[in-house]
Amino acid sequence: MNGAGLLVRGLAAHGVEHVFGHPGHGNTNILDALLDEPGIRFHLVRHEQAAAHIADGYARVAGKVGVCTGSVGPGATNLLMGVATAMSTSSPVLALIGSPIRDWLGRGQLQETSRPDSSGIDQAFMQMYQPVTKRVWSCWSTDQIAPALRKAFTTAQVGRPGPVAIEIPWDVQAAAAAGSVEPPDSALVRARPRAGKSETAAAAKALAEAEFPLILVGNGARRSGAAAEVIALAELLGAPISSSFVAKGLIPEDHPLSVGICGWLGHPVAHELIREHADVILAVGHRFSDQSTSWWTEGRPFVPQNRIIQVDVEPREIARTWPAETALVGDARAVLSDLLDRLSDLGGRPGAPESRRLVERAKSSYKLELPDPDAEPMNPLRIADQVRRILPRRSLLSIDTGNHAHYFSFNFPILEGGEFLNPGGWTPMGWGPTAIIGAALAKPGLPAVSITGDGGFLMVCQEIGTAVEMGLPIVWLVFNNGVLAAIREGQKADFAGRTIGTEFQVSTDFATLARALGAEGLRVNRHSEFDGAFEHALRLGGPCVLDLAIDPDADHPPVAGSWFEPGRGEPAAQPRGGELLYTGAA
Repeated sequence: MNGAGLLVRGLAAHGVEHVFGHPGHGNTNILDALLDEPGIRFHLVRHEQAAAHIADGYARVAGKVGVCTGSVGPGATNLLMGVATAMSTSSPVLALIGSPIRDWLGRGQLQETSRPDSSGIDQAFMQMYQPVTKRVWSCWSTDQIAPALRKAFTTAQVGRPGPVAIEIPWDVQAAAAAGSVEPPDSALVRARPRAGKSETAAAAKALAEAEFPLILVGNGARRSGAAAEVIALAELLGAPISSSFVAKGLIPEDHPLSVGICGWLGHPVAHELIREHADVILAVGHRFSDQSTSWWTEGRPFVPQNRIIQVDVEPREIARTWPAETALVGDARAVLSDLLDRLSDLGGRPGAPESRRLVERAKSSYKLELPDPDAEPMNPLRIADQVRRILPRRSLLSIDTGNHAHYFSFNFPILEGGEFLNPGGWTPMGWGPTAIIGAALAKPGLPAVSITGDGGFLMVCQEIGTAVEMGLPIVWLVFNNGVLAAIREGQKADFAGRTIGTEFQVSTDFATLARALGAEGLRVNRHSEFDGAFEHALRLGGPCVLDLAIDPDADHPPVAGSWFEPGRGEPAAQPRGGELLYTGAA
C-alpha cells in the first residue's frame, strides 16, 4: 500500500462515497487508489471549480463532508473559488490537493510555485488556502496522512462547519505506507454545546415577557438542523419567523408564522414586523451580515428598540456587526431545546394569541401584483410563480448570483421537505448550476432545478456533460436576457446612466448547447409555453435546459438599500455595535 492508498482507505473509513475532481499529474496516485476502493465513486468534472461547488452542494444536502480533488498548481487554484464559497456558508468540504515532488522543490519543476530565498525553500503555495478554510494540513511523510485526515474530518464538522484542505506531495502519495486508518472522532462531531443555564433562563424570561417577540433564523440554525425547535418555539410564543436569504426554506414558508426573509432582498411583511413591532428578537445562527441588515443601515429593517438575544455556536459572531443584549453561545438546536423547556416551565407567553392575529393581519394586507401573462419577452417574477405552481413541494432548488435571485426571494415560497440552495455571501457566478449536481446526487428521489442567469451559466455550462454522465435528472432554467442585469443597474445608478461591459454582443443558444453536450434543450419564448415545457423537463428523467427569453429591462421587487447606492464612495460609518455586555457561556 502506498500513501495514496492509505488516504483512500481513510476516506472510506470516514464514510465517503463520492469524490469530485479532475485528474492531473499531482493527484493521479490518489485517483489510481480509488480504483481499489469499491465503496467510493469518482466523478470527473470539466473544471475543478465545479468539483468544489458540486462537493459543496452535496455536503449541504447530504449532511456529510463533500470531497473534491485537484492537481498541483492550476488544479489547486481552480478549486479555490469553490472552497471559498463553502467557507462563506459554513459548508463541510474537504479539498485533496497534490503538490510537487519534495526533493525537487526550488528547481522550478512543472507547476511549482516554491521559490528559493535566503533561508532555504519557501514552499508557501498552500498559504492561499488559509483564509478560506478552517485549517490546512501538509503531509510531508506517509505517517502524517491518517492523523491529518482524522483531524480534517473532525475540524470540518465541529462547531461552525467549514472547508478544510490536505496537501500531499506526489512522491508521498507514491511512497510505501504502513499503519492503520484512524477512526473518525464521532463523539466530538456529534457534540452539541449548550449555553449557560443562567443566560438561558434570562433569555426565556425576556421572551415570555416580550410584547411582540420575533424569531430570526440564519445559516447556523440550518446547519444545526433546528427547524422543528424553531417552529415549536414560534408556536409557543406566537412569534413570527423571518430568515436570512441563506436560511430561506429552513421553515416551510407556508407556515402561518413565516413572514419571509429580511435584509436588502427582504419581504415587506418581515420588515414591517421587525421595524414597527418587534421588541425582542431571538436571532438563531444569524450573524447580521451586510445583506441581512441592508449594509448595516438602521431601519432596514432593524431599529434600536429591537432587543437582540443572539444564539451562535461561534463566540466571535456575537455582536460582531450588530449589538446584542444577551448572548447564548451554543449549538442552535440544543439552545432552542433548552429555551423550550424553560418557557414551558414559565407557562409560555400570555400574549401569543394576539401576536398571531397581528402576523395574520400583516400577511393578509400584502399582495404582490404579477406582471402581464402575455408579456414578451417573459417576466422573471411571473416565471417564479409558474415554477412554484408546477414544482412538487419536496424538491431541490438552487439559485445562482444575479437579478433572478430577487424574484425567487420574493415570489417563491419553499415548502415542507424542499431544499433551497444559494451561494451565500461569496456569491460566485456559476455556483448554482453546479451545486445542484451534488444536491441531486445526495437526494436522487427529488426533482432538482437550477435557476440561473445567462452570465452565470456561461461560466460553467460545460458541466451539463458532467450531469449527463452521472445520469442526473436536473432541469436548468436559464434566464437569458443578454445582460448582466444586476451590475448594469448599479452602473446606471452610480454613473449617470452610463454602462460598460454588461451587455453581451453575441446571443447564446443554450438549447442547442445542451443538446451538443448530451442533454435535452428547449427554447421558451412565451409564458403560455412555459408550463408545458417545464412539466416535460421534469418528466424526462434526464438533464434538460430550458432557454428562457427574458426581458432585460424587467422590474424586480424593491430592494432595501444596495451597495450601489449613490454616496457609497464616502467612508462608511462604523456599524452599530461594540457595546455588548457579553454574558454568554464560552
